[in-house]
Amino acid sequence: MGIDFLDQEVLWGISLWRLLLTTLIVFIGLASRRLIQSLFRNILSKQASKTSIQWDNEFVEFTPAPIAALIQIAIWFLAATLLQLPTEPLDIALYVQQGLKVAIWFAVAWLLMRLVDVLAGALGRASAKTESRLDDQLIPLIRKTLKVVIAITIVIMVIQNLGYSVTSLIASLGVGGLALALAAQDTVANLFGSVVVFTDKPFQVGDWVQFQGVEGTIEEVGFRTTKVRRFDKSIVTVPNSTFSTNPITNHSRRPIRRIKMNVGVTYETNAEQLKSLMADLRKLISEHEGIDQGFNFVHFTEFGDSSLNLQIYCFTKSTVWTDFLAVREDLMLQIMGVVERHGLEMAFPTRTVYFRDERWGADEK
Repeated sequence: MGIDFLDQEVLWGISLWRLLLTTLIVFIGLASRRLIQSLFRNILSKQASKTSIQWDNEFVEFTPAPIAALIQIAIWFLAATLLQLPTEPLDIALYVQQGLKVAIWFAVAWLLMRLVDVLAGALGRASAKTESRLDDQLIPLIRKTLKVVIAITIVIMVIQNLGYSVTSLIASLGVGGLALALAAQDTVANLFGSVVVFTDKPFQVGDWVQFQGVEGTIEEVGFRTTKVRRFDKSIVTVPNSTFSTNPITNHSRRPIRRIKMNVGVTYETNAEQLKSLMADLRKLISEHEGIDQGFNFVHFTEFGDSSLNLQIYCFTKSTVWTDFLAVREDLMLQIMGVVERHGLEMAFPTRTVYFRDERWGADEK
C-alpha cells in the first residue's frame, strides 16, 4: 500500500518518490555549495597559510566559488536525469538538460579563468625577480590571451553541445572572414610589431625613448598599441607596427650622459694664459665627483668672431635627468670660478671698428 502510494503519478506523469528524491537532491546541491566554500575557507586556507609558497593561497582564494558552482550544477543535472521529465508534447527534458549543460560549461570557463589568475600571479612574482620590466607588462597580456582562448573554446563547445554544426558555421563565415582579414591588415601588422617588442626588447616599461617625433617614457605595452607618456604628461598611443619599421632611440640604455659645451674667452687672453686656463679646467674635470673619467677633454678649438673658443667634452656618471642637470650646473659654476681666478673674462659678441685714416678728424678740429 505504501509503495503504491509512492508510485502514483503527481505531476507530468512523474511518480511521487522521484519527485521527493529529486527535491532532496536539489537541496543537497544547495548545501554542497556552502559546504565546499566552508571547506576552502576554514580548512584549506589554514593549510595554505602554513606553506611558504603563494600560489596555493591564491588557489584557495580564487577557486572555491566556481568549484562549488560546478559541483552544484552537476548534482542538479543528476536530479534532472532522475526526474525523467516528459518529452511530449514539449520536450521539457531536453531543454532542462541543455540548459544545465550550458551552465556546466560556463562554470568550467569560470574555473579555468580563475586558474589563469593563479598562474598569472605566479608568473608575476617570477618576473618581479628579473631585471627587465617588459616581462612585467607581458604577464597581463598572457592572462588576457588565455582568457580569450578559454572563452572562445567554451562558446564553441556550447554551440556544438546544443546540436549545431560548428564546421558549417565556420564555413558560412568564410567569405566574411576573408573580407575581415583584408580589413584587419593594420591589426595584423600591429600584432607582428608586438612580437618584435617582446622578442627584440628595444625598450621596456619606464624607458625614455624617442622615435618619429614622439619622445617620452613607455607606460604600457599592449597587443596592438603602446602608450608613451610625454614629458608634458600627455599620452601618445603608438601602433606597434611602428617599432618593426622605424629606428628607436632608447635614452635609458646609455650608461653615462654627455656634457658638451663651448667656453669663450676674450681676445685679450694670451697663449700662456690660455694654456694655464686649460690645464686648470682639465684638473677640475678629472677631480669632479659627478664626472665619469672614462673619456673627457678640454681643447682650444677655434678663433671665433669675438672669442677664443674652448670645447669641454665629458660625461656624467648618472643618467637621471635631475642628477645630470645638477652636475652640469655645478661644473659650469666652477668653470666660471676658474676663469675669474685667472683674471680672464668670458667673451660675448662684440664688434670693434678701426678707421684706416684717422687724420681727417684732427683736421676738422
